[in-house]
Amino acid sequence: MPIRMTDDDKDPGKPKSNKKSFFLITIFIFLGGLLFKYPKLIIPILAVGLIGFLCIDNYSNNFFDIGNETSTKTLLDSRRKLGAKFDTKRYDKAPVYEPLSQEFGTKLPSAVSLLKYAPRRLNQGDQGSCTGWAVSYAARTILHAQVTGEDPNKISFSPAYLFNQNTDKNCDGAYPVDLLDDLKKQGNLQITEFPYSESSCRNKPSKEQKLKAKEFRIEGYQRLSEDGEDYQTNVESAKQYLSQGSPIVISMEVGGTFLNLKKSIWLPSDSDYQAVNHYKKKKNATGEWGGHAMTAIGYDDNREGGAFQIMNSWGEGFANQGIFWLRYEDFNIFVREAYAFYPPKKFDPNETYSFQLGLINNANKEFIPLKKLKNNLYQTVLPIPIGTRFKVSVKNDNPIYLYIFGLETDGSSYVLFPYTDKHSPYCGTMGTRVFPKKQSLEVDPIGKKDSIIIVLSKKQLDYKAMNRSVNQSMTKSYFEKFQTLLQSQISKSSSFGEGGDTIELVSKDHNPDTIDLVKIEFEKK
Repeated sequence: MPIRMTDDDKDPGKPKSNKKSFFLITIFIFLGGLLFKYPKLIIPILAVGLIGFLCIDNYSNNFFDIGNETSTKTLLDSRRKLGAKFDTKRYDKAPVYEPLSQEFGTKLPSAVSLLKYAPRRLNQGDQGSCTGWAVSYAARTILHAQVTGEDPNKISFSPAYLFNQNTDKNCDGAYPVDLLDDLKKQGNLQITEFPYSESSCRNKPSKEQKLKAKEFRIEGYQRLSEDGEDYQTNVESAKQYLSQGSPIVISMEVGGTFLNLKKSIWLPSDSDYQAVNHYKKKKNATGEWGGHAMTAIGYDDNREGGAFQIMNSWGEGFANQGIFWLRYEDFNIFVREAYAFYPPKKFDPNETYSFQLGLINNANKEFIPLKKLKNNLYQTVLPIPIGTRFKVSVKNDNPIYLYIFGLETDGSSYVLFPYTDKHSPYCGTMGTRVFPKKQSLEVDPIGKKDSIIIVLSKKQLDYKAMNRSVNQSMTKSYFEKFQTLLQSQISKSSSFGEGGDTIELVSKDHNPDTIDLVKIEFEKK
């Protein structure tokens, strides 16, 4: 490929701490000096060292098994119901969020809370319906209350509507992503129209109710993992979404001291850390730990070194009126899945929106200067040296879908972004993105000129079908192939800047069916 994707250098990061290894190394250094001075002590010292190593290893592996007995009793006494099921394959199918760049101008407030949009904390009772409470009652209500300004307690959504359609006959939990899919496809009903009962989940919506529910569909959601194959939750991504009004649905491993929390912040005990580790490794056969869905509604960088504010569904007697804080460091240990709704949108017909596109040179972190040739066609001011690696910068002040295509040496088109099926083209949070995150675009030595096409759309496009159509087109020019294919959709009212560090697009076109098209050419040397 003339503009090809290559992996960035991996950040070696900080070496993982191993307390047992450090302890043993310290002992061996001490013993080495002792043996050098008193060589006759070698046999008794080796014997003592072997016994000590075995004791340390045994303690490390079994310490949490001691705590498990207490945790089990706590669970039985508290009668807390859980219900979030985990499935890596399901989670893997959820589109991955492309986060904003902290390095290039994205600054978040130090604290955010959506609590004023949240309904009062009720109790799911004796039913494993936490997913319904997290997705519908908490997150969907918060989203709706922000947009409408209505009292969340008067318009709260039913925990049962989606849960009842996605659980088994025993009401024994559900997969959060299944409820999110249905929320996007079929919508939801408020609790006044579809009541919740902890004693049954057999009530299913009628045709009339499903028709009414469509009014409350969401546009979409994204998973907040580090990458397509890295399922660790990205704390910064969660903060970005929360800062723009989007609640975060989480699936969290809970048990131990969490079950009877009476304080405003959960500080896990040593036995909690050990127990969740055993649970994740399937070593805990007692069933005292399990998956529980809740909703993150805020964060505070200054609380306990940084913490998320989380809404539970065990009533106001839990924690601080049903709300607790979880430190960032613990979020990554106990939270297994995290999903964000697309941020709420308020339509203003007179609003002018803008986007800025740029290319950032990896070597000096500076923008590659661009000049306008005509309309929406741009070129680099100077030829780009072969081997130059760069990333694409996009700054948006409104939600947008972004697609990037490249031209092959044989004249065919290929997709540069989304760079895998798992990555979402939706840029819902406002700010600056610099991507690819773990890769870069590189100018190769084939040919004298390369080009990329950038498509900006207000709604999701079938970009694979678009790329196939471009490759089937008989039009000679690469850019003209896109123009011909999309001519009926291209906005007539958008204006493009003269270039410089970035290409600025300004528009008042709110037609959801229109798109904007930009071509950038690279001369190589």
